[in-house]
Amino acid sequence: MAKATAAPFTLVDRPDLTPICPHCEQGLAEIYRIGKGFPLGEGRTLVYFCPHCRKTLGFAQGRVF
Repeated sequence: MAKATAAPFTLVDRPDLTPICPHCEQGLAEIYRIGKGFPLGEGRTLVYFCPHCRKTLGFAQGRVF
């Protein structure tokens, strides 16, 4: 089995670009989110969605210890 080599990975800030919704293809100058739960204990779940078509862009979950 061949050993995988690590390729360099660079993060570049681009404030001149606006992301596009993968569903409705409109520019995303802002993204909406809604959360459920309390950060302590069980954790909080967040849903990120498009302000134009309201389709889900992603989820996140976090806890404060």
